[in-house]
Amino acid sequence: MDKHIEELFEAAQPFDEGELFLTPECDKCFRINIADEERIKNIFGPKAEKLLMEFLDSYYEIERLECLHYFYQGYLAAKAELEAKKA
Repeated sequence: MDKHIEELFEAAQPFDEGELFLTPECDKCFRINIADEERIKNIFGPKAEKLLMEFLDSYYEIERLECLHYFYQGYLAAKAELEAKKA
C-alpha cells in the first residue's frame, strides 16, 4: 500500500468522533454486541470469552484493512475525476 495513502487514512477523522457513530443504529449495534459478549461469557465461561476477544481483535484488523482499501479506492476515484476535469 502506498505510504501516503496510509498516512492520509490515519489522519482521517476516527469513526468514534464522526456523525455515524452518534446514530441510534450504531448505538443499537454496540448495545447488542456488549450484551452478546456478556451472554457468551455467562453461557460458555471466561475461556470462551477470551477466545472470542482474540478472534474479534484479528477480525477488527481485517475490517481496518478493508476500510483502508475502500479509502484508497475513493482516493483513486477522486484523483481520476479531478484529472478528467483538467483534461
